[in-house]
Amino acid sequence: MHSPLRRAAALAALSLLVACGGRKDADANADSSAVAEESADSASAEAATATSSAPAPAAPSSSRPLEVEDVDRWKRGMDAELVAVREAGTKLRTAKTGNDTVSAMMEANDMGTRDAGAKAAGVDPERYQFIRSTLQAASAYLSPLEQEWPTLKDMPASMVEELKKGRETGLARMSTDVPPAVIEALRPRAGELRKQSLTLVGERMKAIGQAK
Repeated sequence: MHSPLRRAAALAALSLLVACGGRKDADANADSSAVAEESADSASAEAATATSSAPAPAAPSSSRPLEVEDVDRWKRGMDAELVAVREAGTKLRTAKTGNDTVSAMMEANDMGTRDAGAKAAGVDPERYQFIRSTLQAASAYLSPLEQEWPTLKDMPASMVEELKKGRETGLARMSTDVPPAVIEALRPRAGELRKQSLTLVGERMKAIGQAK
């Protein structure tokens, strides 16, 4: 049987061991937490650096201002669209079923020929649509007044002046999409390209009119 003194000494030693073990566990947990926090801070810093150094997304092609070369692109696109419209007209004349007729009519409209125009212009369809619609409007403002208004010579001078001011105002509103260099490149060709654009519209109507 152990004496009371030896029992007390054993209990004291056991308490000391437990206390030391608890301190070691606490120290280990503290070290682990510090490492985790340091890793998280490092990851956050790396993510912030990557975000700040990433290039800004490019503007969609359909919203970039026009370039001088887009005038020729529009011309090539209209040439190709006219061919596509006439091919659709041939399909309409030879359509055997209602589905054939509807399909050919869709091919003859402006969205149906857009891809053909875009391919000839060398741009994607969305960009070609932007070029086409923007230059259609600009050419209407820049074409000779007599071309747009066959009865111009019979109009009062005040009305003619109002028409001119209206065209200038319209062009000014388009300045964001149509820079001055593009306006000057389009100006001498506006009458010709405007006429071609209207011819294309007429061919669409003619083709669709052939539907049975």
